[in-house]
Amino acid sequence: MKRKTAFLYACLICILLAACGKDEQTDEAIEVQIESIDTAVNDIAATSSGQTAADETQQPMKERKAIKVAVMGVPAQEILNKADESLINTNYMIEPVICSDYDQPNAMVLNGEADASLYENQVFLDSYNKKNSTDLEIAERIYYEPLALFGGSISDLDSITNNVRVAVIKGDVNKARALYLLEQKGLIELKPNVYYQASMEDVTSNPHNISLEEVDLDSGWPDAKAYGLIICDYNRAMLQGIDPATSLGDENRNSGILDMFSICLVTDKSKTGNDKTKQLIKALNSKETEEFIKQTYHDSVVDYR
Repeated sequence: MKRKTAFLYACLICILLAACGKDEQTDEAIEVQIESIDTAVNDIAATSSGQTAADETQQPMKERKAIKVAVMGVPAQEILNKADESLINTNYMIEPVICSDYDQPNAMVLNGEADASLYENQVFLDSYNKKNSTDLEIAERIYYEPLALFGGSISDLDSITNNVRVAVIKGDVNKARALYLLEQKGLIELKPNVYYQASMEDVTSNPHNISLEEVDLDSGWPDAKAYGLIICDYNRAMLQGIDPATSLGDENRNSGILDMFSICLVTDKSKTGNDKTKQLIKALNSKETEEFIKQTYHDSVVDYR
């Protein structure tokens, strides 16, 4: 760079001297032209230096280490993208990895393809660890997705009819949550204190003859004509293109349900205290991420804090 600048300066001086010889300019005129040449050379040098500085500031961005987090899609993917903004000046960047089924994220963590997963609650994780003899751990609880009632053939709970078929996501825990939600909305009554262990045998009053039918909501949204109501979490609804604002109501918030069913950042036991995990937790707990969750999802996704 110095050689190029010196060469340019010499060329400009030669041009000036040639001009002086022809026009017999005064000393003052020559000094003015020299100052102009100095200014031009300095501008060129500064521009080149600025480009070099910019290149140097951009270089660390390319060297940021990826923190790979396995997810099923929204809202986790969007929340992670927002959290990544707070790591822009660090050595790390968050890279969401989209999975196609609900066993894949944990499997990726176990085989080292991902540093963590963000898609499951405490109940799901406990069941997964027991079933697979693994010891994945919760690094942090991040947000809670209430289980919600969506209309099928019924668009208003006040106009509910008899013999109502209710589609619910597969799993005993999901059925128990669905029954408890129906009780909260005054549609059925359950034995006292069964809460999230409820089954159809615990139903003591069912005036509308409601029946629950498990459906695979990961493969598509149920036929609205076939079911009066559809019960699922907001996450699956959003994945199927359903607007959370169209729900007919959702679960009551309380500390017990938040602890049990909040979506958790999960990682291998050996990674819970490493630098990647600490930076990831810090980014997810930032004020900016918290505000993003509130403003983007309103009550369909609730920040754990």
